[in-house]
Amino acid sequence: MKKNRLCAIINLIEPAEALLPLTEQRPLGTLPFAGRYRLLDFPLSCISNAGINTVALFLPRNGRSVGDHVRSGKDWDLDSLRGGVFTFPYNDLAVVAAQQQAEARHHFYDNYIQFLRKSGAEYVVILGTQNVNNIDISALWRYHQQRNNEMTTVYKFLPAEQVAADDQVVTLTEYGKATSILPLAEANIPAAATMVPKSLAIHMIDVRRLIELLQEANREGQAGGLNLVLKHAVMQNNTSAFEYTGFQANIRSIQDFYAANMQMLLEKNYQALFFSERQILTKVKNEIPSFFSRDSQVENCLVGTGSYIEGTVTHSVIFRNVLINRRARISDSVIMQGSRIGAGTVIEHAILDKSVVIGPNLKLIGTAEQPLVIGKGQHVYQQKEVVTQ
Repeated sequence: MKKNRLCAIINLIEPAEALLPLTEQRPLGTLPFAGRYRLLDFPLSCISNAGINTVALFLPRNGRSVGDHVRSGKDWDLDSLRGGVFTFPYNDLAVVAAQQQAEARHHFYDNYIQFLRKSGAEYVVILGTQNVNNIDISALWRYHQQRNNEMTTVYKFLPAEQVAADDQVVTLTEYGKATSILPLAEANIPAAATMVPKSLAIHMIDVRRLIELLQEANREGQAGGLNLVLKHAVMQNNTSAFEYTGFQANIRSIQDFYAANMQMLLEKNYQALFFSERQILTKVKNEIPSFFSRDSQVENCLVGTGSYIEGTVTHSVIFRNVLINRRARISDSVIMQGSRIGAGTVIEHAILDKSVVIGPNLKLIGTAEQPLVIGKGQHVYQQKEVVTQ
């Protein structure tokens, strides 16, 4: 692929309220995942693996951690002399004076249009971070060209019981074209269907056509966001549908986030996501290996570098630089970077955000359906400070 033929947009403006308190100080895209990664690493890696060197990041309101993680894009080979990573701030109409809001709506998509024009690309791929996957963008690009349609959207067939009523699904013709993207509850899908084509919110579209759609949205004063423009575009254009068949996890809620991390403890899922021919990259941190004392017991876990473990840990995801003291017992939990667990403490079905400190001889017990969450930087030294779900 000629690198200048394809550019990318990562839309980080995604709903994150259902993931509070984990998203109180960060957007969905910088949530830690699988011991050492961030959700943003997956679209960035897919872009890099396809040889794309021009990518725009459209930031949410709390986007500081995005810049801290991505920086120049060097870790994804995106710090080239031509192209590179371009970040655009959140377009917040709420801070515009009331008398100026109407005018601002007619310029809502100006940054998107400016990026697309300056990229010099013929095609653009748009991705989010809510759906964890390892899609082959080069294959998607070839498929898009072969079908000779202005737009291609990506879906994955999932068992019907795994798709919620508010999940977005792609309605398909018998010839495999996409006609709309709707919540499952509104889609005309037979009740007897065992497999449902869930949308992955990944689209490829001709740059010229997307600029036209964004200019039209500006003229009409529509400010619903890029995702809404693209959903309407699926109905307005001849749209191809590309089936993704690899591992996928949809992060919409605390339970989704917890379940997706637990899925990484199954070797088939971990291998499918991280050990295909397309590598998942992240920000490099050169740290010492983790230390396991003679009395420690660790079974079926992901453990990041720099951790110090003296206790018992089973079926859990442990991030970098975590300290687990003697006689502590951790099971079915996600412990993020820099956390400290006191001696004799028991933690089950819990998510501990970064730099959490838990005192000795405490019990933090959640369930698989409703994991206990301790927010970033919290210190818990007494049992009465543990907030049950």
